[in-house]
Amino acid sequence: MKSKNPRFVVVAFLAVLAAFAMPQTVQAEQNWKATVGGQSKDLANQAIAFLPNEIWIHEFDSITWTFAADEIHTVTFLKASQVVPPFAVGCPGFSSTGATFDGSTCLTTPPLVTGASFKVNFPKAGNYKLVCLVHNQMTGLIHVLPASVTLPHDQAFYEEQGEKELHNLLTDTDKAARHHGHEDWNDMLSVGVLSGKNGVVAGIGEMAATPGGFQALSVLRFLNGTIEVHAGDTVEWGNLDPALPHTITFGVEPANPIPPSPNVFKDPDGVLHATVSSSSDSVHSGFLVGAPQDRIGSPQVPAGTMRFRITFAHAGTYKYICALHDTLGMVGKVIVLP
Repeated sequence: MKSKNPRFVVVAFLAVLAAFAMPQTVQAEQNWKATVGGQSKDLANQAIAFLPNEIWIHEFDSITWTFAADEIHTVTFLKASQVVPPFAVGCPGFSSTGATFDGSTCLTTPPLVTGASFKVNFPKAGNYKLVCLVHNQMTGLIHVLPASVTLPHDQAFYEEQGEKELHNLLTDTDKAARHHGHEDWNDMLSVGVLSGKNGVVAGIGEMAATPGGFQALSVLRFLNGTIEVHAGDTVEWGNLDPALPHTITFGVEPANPIPPSPNVFKDPDGVLHATVSSSSDSVHSGFLVGAPQDRIGSPQVPAGTMRFRITFAHAGTYKYICALHDTLGMVGKVIVLP
């Protein structure tokens, strides 16, 4: 039998030693990418959504969310059964990017807009609900799996899925959501959305869902926003968005936009009402927003405030805004003729 080449034996032996000396490789921790919100070019149509809103990762992986809308959002993870805090308060306080979430504490960003990003590390396996504190109907789900479990999707899939969800929201098939134009206003008036001819739709929206959570399209515009009426007429605004609040604000914006101004009274049907006599008058509706849905086993919640009326006593031009979304183009004008 022929003996082996001594040089070959030495090389093989050194290779074995090197293999034992090298640290055993483990699956690399991955930083996944996702998006918060989205919008049309004119900022009117807002995707109120985490994109995509369901992601599977491994424990010790992280996700970086990039904010892609001028409407404010938060990335928030709460403890199980935690009462949802107001976004102005945080958990209390706000977390810094690179924070860690394992289900034991609350974690949230402050309200952020286009260009911001936020990274969360997930060291513990579990299924974690994601929510925006500004829009509590905007939710998602993060599945954190043990490293031994094969992930169902890669980053390319999530990018494609996020783009698909965004497209589906922003290209809603309803005419009103697509164009927010005058013909759509007539359609809504014909089905009795508002009571009377002098009506303005104060935003419109629709809810959608995936198995991972809820999403929404919100149109941040006044439909029929520039309207002509006569002195003594009453204009009624109605919010058609199922979850997003809007305001009708003339004159000075209040520091707290939630309650109505003191010069607002209530009609017998419960609708808030005010009278304006001059273009220098200040009137504020407070939040026009629907009530949360009732849940079996919980007390019934009171009806939301979705309508607002103003009677214009004298001729003039009266400009108004939504105090929450005027910077995104949600402004209007009432021209009062003699």
